[in-house]
Amino acid sequence: MDLSVVMHARSFASSLAPLSFVALASLASVAHAQAAGELAPEDAVAGPQLEAPTAEVEVQAEVQLAPPAPAPVTVQISAPAATPVRVACATARPRAPVMANRWAVGLSLGSMSLAPESAPDDPTHFALGELALRFRATRHLELELAAGGGREQTADDQDGDLEVAAVTLAARYRFRPEAAWNWFVMGGIGAAAVTFHDASDQQREDATHPMGMLGIGVERRFRHFALQAEARAVGLGTRDDDDAMEVRPLAARVATPIIEVPARADEARSGGSLSIGLSYYF
Repeated sequence: MDLSVVMHARSFASSLAPLSFVALASLASVAHAQAAGELAPEDAVAGPQLEAPTAEVEVQAEVQLAPPAPAPVTVQISAPAATPVRVACATARPRAPVMANRWAVGLSLGSMSLAPESAPDDPTHFALGELALRFRATRHLELELAAGGGREQTADDQDGDLEVAAVTLAARYRFRPEAAWNWFVMGGIGAAAVTFHDASDQQREDATHPMGMLGIGVERRFRHFALQAEARAVGLGTRDDDDAMEVRPLAARVATPIIEVPARADEARSGGSLSIGLSYYF
């Protein structure tokens, strides 16, 4: 016989051996049960029931693990340092009360015209400069001490031979003392002399006239500084003595002798002045 056939037969017999052993064991257990009377009639009729082999089913579940939730990330954004912004106010910072700065120094420039009573249509024009010291006695009332003067100005804008010098004590009344724009009236008395520009002190003293003035002006006030414009009416009175004389040249200096006409020193003069000025309050 073929060797492979023999080997297959042996293998088949070997595989049947366990099955036969199981069958014999089952038969023995059945017989033992019947002998004991443990089987119900229906079990005896139906015969032994074989348990269905339990199949173990391996379930492979595919579990998809969700990735862990990302941890919250806190991002701190640092804003750039704020640049200070200055906001201009619609209204300016209020000025200090006028009584907080009661003293003032003022400088004004302008012109003055004076004409004698005997020749009112023949005025003499002077360039005028004035320095004043003022004190505010009340909110409305201000006292002033001023000194000024200037050289005669001819029609061709040249310096003439005469000059004027004046010292006055005056008072101003301000109608709107706390306002930026305020206007005022003034009045004062003093003395003025119209002489040759090279006159001696004695000649100026002899030519000094009493003087009175009335004026009106407007001022633009800032914190410590102020600008002003002022117009005055000026009058020079007569002297009590008749000895002082003023000689005014009627012709220019030429090679021929100058014709001079004496004029009485007590002759009254009148005129006016216009000026603009700057004041500093402290």
